[in-house]
Amino acid sequence: MVLFSEMFASELIGIPVVDRVQENIGKVKDIIIALGESFPKVSGLLIDMVEGEEKVLLIGEIDLIGRRFVSTRGPREQVALAARREGEVMLMRDIVDKQIVDLEGARVIRVNDLKLAKMNQDVRLIAADVGVRGMLRRLGLEGAANWLAAVFRRRIQESLIGWDHVQWLSGGKIAIPSKTISDLHPADVAQIISQLHVDEKTAIFSSLADKTAAEALHELEPMLGAIIVSNIDTKKALGVLEKMPVDEAADIIGDLAEEKAEELLRLMKVGKAGKIRELLKHHDQTAGGLMTTEFITFPQNMTIEETIAKLREIAPGAETIYYLYVVDDQRHLTGILSLRNLIISPPDRLISDIMIKDFVTLKPEMKEKETAEIFSKYNLLAVPVVDEERNIMGIVTIDDVVDYILPPVARRKRQRIG
Repeated sequence: MVLFSEMFASELIGIPVVDRVQENIGKVKDIIIALGESFPKVSGLLIDMVEGEEKVLLIGEIDLIGRRFVSTRGPREQVALAARREGEVMLMRDIVDKQIVDLEGARVIRVNDLKLAKMNQDVRLIAADVGVRGMLRRLGLEGAANWLAAVFRRRIQESLIGWDHVQWLSGGKIAIPSKTISDLHPADVAQIISQLHVDEKTAIFSSLADKTAAEALHELEPMLGAIIVSNIDTKKALGVLEKMPVDEAADIIGDLAEEKAEELLRLMKVGKAGKIRELLKHHDQTAGGLMTTEFITFPQNMTIEETIAKLREIAPGAETIYYLYVVDDQRHLTGILSLRNLIISPPDRLISDIMIKDFVTLKPEMKEKETAEIFSKYNLLAVPVVDEERNIMGIVTIDDVVDYILPPVARRKRQRIG
């Protein structure tokens, strides 16, 4: 069992390695860990040997790890040294100065140092130091900085993140199972993805379940979402787009290169592809560009009981159900029905008796600003978009209008596709 309490990785680098009779073996060059656990085990130390070569001193051969030296269990001639193996993860080479994902703060941050500690019988990586103190320690200035801070009655705070709350990125590959990041809210996933390089964005996005990826994609700016979709394989892209509401998928496809957009539209289900093409005909900063074609209509001669029964059948597949839309035999919009009125009304009444006949509509060419003003004025959750014959074309929902009113993370910047 190795004797060890706790220290930072940078404090180990460069210290001498000696055998049990104090014969010099070399100096610590790096620390090797084994992945697969929340707090990875230290499996060995990479040593610069006095003979000039590099060897791995396995943790089982070590008696003591201290701040002044590392000592082995036996004499030099009895110490088993191994060669470096391809794929081994080294703390200083592979993690320090690299980016990690802080899952608690939903941010991407640089690692300045790493903290090691004894857990049961093992030496493990327990935390990342992401503060200025870690950088000062590596530069050998921590003592001087602490003295100076004390003069001014200040203290340099440590900034540690537990390793079980981070996701480490290496060369665009995820080294800890991606389920940790998948558990976050889609907005947090999007915030993390937006801070990474393209390869890392693609790696994380590709690892997500299609539903989670679709929700996160909606939280990104469409242009950034288009870049990600362009860089993942076509099968994954289709799976994600199929999980998205029609209007959100149109936002992404509208920002793709025309050739890629057409490829995806050809491979998508015919019905959904047709709806997306219709949406892409509208200017992106109009009600037509904001609307979704996923809404529910009922004929005006249905009873309350029949409507509720039908609603139970179709509701699970609907994106949003703020209101129900009532149409005549020619599919003209004649009224709007709130769920509240539907529930509290007698089951044998016709929905035409309880529907709202005096309602607000939008024209497809109406500008975003006018659309937002209507939502604000009438305090609505959704407003239908109708053509000149009063046929319902789609609905604009409050979440799309909020994207316009507030600094948006999903502002529509679509390009047209013929």
